[in-house]
Amino acid sequence: MNIGIVYNSFAHKNPLPEEKEMRDTGLSIGKHLSRLGHRVRYFDMDNPHSIEALCSSKLEVAINACERIHDDARGEVYAAALLEFLGIPHTRTSSWLIAQGISKARVKSILSYYHIPTPRFQIFKTAEEELDGCLQFPLFVKCQSCENSIGIDQNSLVQDRQQLHTKVNQILNQFHQPALVEEYIDGREFSVAILPGRVDQVLPISEIVFRDLPPERRFLDYDSKWMAASEAYQKTVPVCPACLTEPERRVISATALRCFKILGLDSYARIDMRYRDNTPYVLEVNQNPSISEEGSGYVRTCTGFGLDYAAMINVLLRNAIVRKSEGLSARTARTGSGYRSKDAADLFQFGKSRL
Repeated sequence: MNIGIVYNSFAHKNPLPEEKEMRDTGLSIGKHLSRLGHRVRYFDMDNPHSIEALCSSKLEVAINACERIHDDARGEVYAAALLEFLGIPHTRTSSWLIAQGISKARVKSILSYYHIPTPRFQIFKTAEEELDGCLQFPLFVKCQSCENSIGIDQNSLVQDRQQLHTKVNQILNQFHQPALVEEYIDGREFSVAILPGRVDQVLPISEIVFRDLPPERRFLDYDSKWMAASEAYQKTVPVCPACLTEPERRVISATALRCFKILGLDSYARIDMRYRDNTPYVLEVNQNPSISEEGSGYVRTCTGFGLDYAAMINVLLRNAIVRKSEGLSARTARTGSGYRSKDAADLFQFGKSRL
């Protein structure tokens, strides 16, 4: 097949750790597809000439690994929209769903409407705004639209109004976007990956275990994700599958799947939550979790489900082709025809097949 890898090279800068992973993900997927005999072309969304080449490429399908436009994560919607304009099936969720999900506050509001538990929150556009009297300390402060734990550090968990003012001010000045302030849920942290198909499949649940970290540091910040030499990184350990009772597993899985369906998602996703008092509180819905071959939580859960890396790529490609070939909305295509995902063995054999 004629397959395109739409990605960011970050050749114009010295890339940050998360940007190196984004770049390497696109290159790694391309290598796997080339080994399988596909014709692979790379399109760098940081390069105007490469974007022009994409417009005349006549690709059959694209791996959409683009996460930045002009170094801004909020621009990732444009790559998906361009592929859709060109009529090229791609592996990301639909562009309008990406646009909807860019605002964490918007997603939380939608989930709250459908009675999905999520921490109460407030958006701060200035540091001088009054705190809503319904919100109780401790509070957690993060960017409204950043991914990869950007903007989250050891000062993100705030205990009083002075700490809140300081952290909100940092978000506003450094990242030039509103700050999302929500009540902190002190509980076990889980990540639940969803594999799309005729039957959307909840993959094995992962738990983030915070080993020997004090209570005020038990959350995923930038260091714990990207700085391998840091204490936070070394003491933050993903465990998959998580140790759960069957009732716990059912309620966590059901909540993640409800989020996926409520938001109308049509490709791979991950739902992050905290579990306290038998209740899963949804923190975020990640419509573009990392699928890096090395160290990616989504890939880890696919492996636990019975899909190796090449098989996972083929499943995501086929999902993209099915959505396009139906000529319907993504949701209709996925619930109408397409591949089955009833068990690991079925998916593994399907994923290994040549497209």
